[in-house]
Parts: sequence; structure tokens; C-alpha cells
Amino acid sequence: MTLHPAAHASSPLTEDLVMALRELGLQTEWLDEGALVEVGDHRILLEVDRSGEGEVLVRANMPLDIFVEEDSLSDSLMGLNLMNQTLDFGMLLLNPVEDEAAEEMPGAFAIVGRTVVWLGSTGPAEVQRLSTHLHRFEAEVFDSLESAVNSAGAMTA
Repeated sequence: MTLHPAAHASSPLTEDLVMALRELGLQTEWLDEGALVEVGDHRILLEVDRSGEGEVLVRANMPLDIFVEEDSLSDSLMGLNLMNQTLDFGMLLLNPVEDEAAEEMPGAFAIVGRTVVWLGSTGPAEVQRLSTHLHRFEAEVFDSLESAVNSAGAMTA
């Protein structure tokens, strides 16, 4: 995904959401297919779709820059399963690495946090709810990761 200048937003719906998140003080940029928002010290990719009658579906993906090699996959899956049990606002998944990094790390997977939010609109109350959700999700993911790293043998990556 590449960044778009403000004049070339990917859709009016995404533009509304980006502007509303900016009004809440969040650093937010348009992408070819969604938006990028900084939550705390981390970046979350948003995919935005309209569904139903004015409802908005927001899929949030938080790449963690943690990679798992194929030979440690079973231990990592057990660790992710345990960590997912602590999350209320999303989950952690493994995605195959499919770009130039794949040449350096064949059979590698990236750990990604994911969550989904249904909004009734892109109005101020709903965007505030999205912002709260993203902040809680980001905090839960990193609390879970920190807990896993601090408990010996919880996850091998």
C-alpha cells in the first residue's frame, strides 16, 4: 500500500473517517486501500467498507515486526493460542511473508494483530468508539506480548 496525498483519498468514506480520527488528535494518513493510524507508538492499517444502511466495517491490522521461522512454527502457534486467550479486542495471527523479505527468510511468518469494529456511521461518537477500541486493542496486544516474553518458554520465535 502506498500513501496518498490528502487530495487523492481512496474513498469518501475513508476520507470521512481519516478526518474524524485526525480531529481526535490521532496521526492518520490515507493509503491506496484504507488508512494508516498511529496508536500509541504503533501503526495500525485500517481497511474501511460500508455495509448495510450507513454502517461502517473497519478491519484493523497491526504488524508487529516479529517473525517466526517454519521450524519453530508449532511452539509459536501454542504461544499465540495462549496469548489470544488474554485478548478481548482482537487476535494474533501468523501471515506468510511474501515480499522481498521472503528471500532472506524462506518459510517465515509474520505475527499480526487483527481486530474488526462495526460502526453505525462516521459520526463523532462512533469515531470516538473506534479510537477507544484501537487504543485498547494496541494495549492488550503489547501487554500480552510482554507477558509472553517475560514468562520463560511461553513462546519461541
